[in-house]
Amino acid sequence: MKRKLPNIILMVLDTVGAKHLSFYGYPRPTSPNLEKIAQECLVYSRCFAPACWTVPSHASIFTGLYPSQHGAFEGRFILRDNLSHLVPILKAQGYATYGISANSLVSPASGLCRGFDEFYDLGFRDVSRLKAEFQGSGETQAKRGGHTAWVQTAMSPRDMLTKMLHYLWKTGQAGEVLKISIGMVTRQAQRWLKPSPIDNATPYTRKTVALIRDILKRRASADSPFFLFVNILQAHQNYCPPFRWRRFSGWHDRTAVSPQKFYHQSASPALARLVGKYGNLYDDEILYLDAVIGRIWEMFRSASMFEDTVVLITSDHGEHFGEKGHYTHILSLYNELLWVPLLIRFPRNLASPGLDRRLVSLNDLYVTILDLVESPMPHPDTSYSLLAPPQRELAIAQCIDPDMWQTYLRSKQKSQGNFSPPVFAAVTQNNLKLIEQRDGVLEVYDLQESLIEGQDLAPTLSPGVLRDYRNLLTELKHETGFYEAQAELGGHANQRVA
Repeated sequence: MKRKLPNIILMVLDTVGAKHLSFYGYPRPTSPNLEKIAQECLVYSRCFAPACWTVPSHASIFTGLYPSQHGAFEGRFILRDNLSHLVPILKAQGYATYGISANSLVSPASGLCRGFDEFYDLGFRDVSRLKAEFQGSGETQAKRGGHTAWVQTAMSPRDMLTKMLHYLWKTGQAGEVLKISIGMVTRQAQRWLKPSPIDNATPYTRKTVALIRDILKRRASADSPFFLFVNILQAHQNYCPPFRWRRFSGWHDRTAVSPQKFYHQSASPALARLVGKYGNLYDDEILYLDAVIGRIWEMFRSASMFEDTVVLITSDHGEHFGEKGHYTHILSLYNELLWVPLLIRFPRNLASPGLDRRLVSLNDLYVTILDLVESPMPHPDTSYSLLAPPQRELAIAQCIDPDMWQTYLRSKQKSQGNFSPPVFAAVTQNNLKLIEQRDGVLEVYDLQESLIEGQDLAPTLSPGVLRDYRNLLTELKHETGFYEAQAELGGHANQRVA
């Protein structure tokens, strides 16, 4: 007799890095509810994202492929044609499919979330703005000319006013300054009166909870299984936690500018204080999100179908707050971004709760779900089922075209002349981390004691050992189509920004 297929709920806590979760060892108590939920789940302690940002990581979840293979990476955003995708496969197995996303880059319009029976795109107004911010060409690049510098580098409204007055005194272009000022005030007023998820995610998180409740209610008497995908944007910039959840930040704290602008600043005590304030706000966002997940979990547990439901809770990437000179989630393949949480609640007949220390990539969710639904689709060799014994020997991450963030890349190179962005990384089963920069420089880290990279061991290794590591990365690049993906971009990903 064929077993009953489980319901599957996949929740992505956008931008929540494992480093900032107390149940992964973070000293602040940011995740008390997840700690309780973890007692009912298999908790994976070494799960890594295949990319440093939203689009390629989600695409890997849905296809089981690395960014160079599925094609949705920096500067492209769109999956390649004729790829096997999780949602159509589940529908072919008889699943009703539902999607909820506050991140406009994770939606049917972006091509990532194709074929859902129902999809609630809560962040549809943000898609062009998100792309512009990633590319450093949003409002800071709205005008070309002399004023670009003071718009880019202003770190507060007061700082902006000072720079505007200086620019006015220097150039006498009152009309230009007035025009830009009016535009900025208008945009800020619009964001205050009708905030999008990027401006204030909290109303959209509440809307997500209501939609989940409605879907569960409708599915209560259904005979067929369902798949529910949820992306919650609460912890993504701009950080704006509800006041009653501000345990680490002050009630008056707010993110006055995009933290990506920190790349335009030189190191200083003032910048360190500002980055610290943003880190406090981020932790409070996670604390509030943790409370929301607690409520959602109680909804799941009270549903009649919960016993036959698999729940996967993970993230697409983390966030930088000045570590190794980086901010937000660009231009880096360090574990502040790549190390992500993964909790899976399996029915008792499939797996018991506990800690799983195997090496895991987000790619593995694809084949794991295929196994759960007994799909006959072929398994790509880049995805391993978590229902099978440990198999993965390497977890790979890629940043194929860092030039997408050219504005911030130029600033990084200006302040640190020898900076070359990382483009390829691999974590081995024995906790070795290799990072190759675009100029060929190799970094080597031992993650045995901590998954956050400490001392770069490359300068202490013999030429022969370094050569072996370079050969390994070259082989992995060939196997994953990395060079072909770069060629598809016209080869400019191989060149340093002048």
